[in-house]
Amino acid sequence: MSDLDSRELAQLGLKHIEDAVVALLSRHPAGMALSEIAEALGLRADLAGEKRDMLTAGVLALLVKSGRIVWDAEAGRYRDNPDMV
Repeated sequence: MSDLDSRELAQLGLKHIEDAVVALLSRHPAGMALSEIAEALGLRADLAGEKRDMLTAGVLALLVKSGRIVWDAEAGRYRDNPDMV
């Protein structure tokens, strides 16, 4: 497998995780906390403390930046962005 093939495989995996997060949040209109999302999608790592949900935090940051989801700082929850189709 070439480096290009590995990159394409990783990007496809990331897209699947992003799509799973958006689908999950679309079913939870009140939003979900980082740890709830990580647990629901089986993305919690066997690490201590904040590192446990690092993968999920990174994906959520990308989704917020792209506008696919929104961060409700007051509630401390991520929500689906209904303005995105």
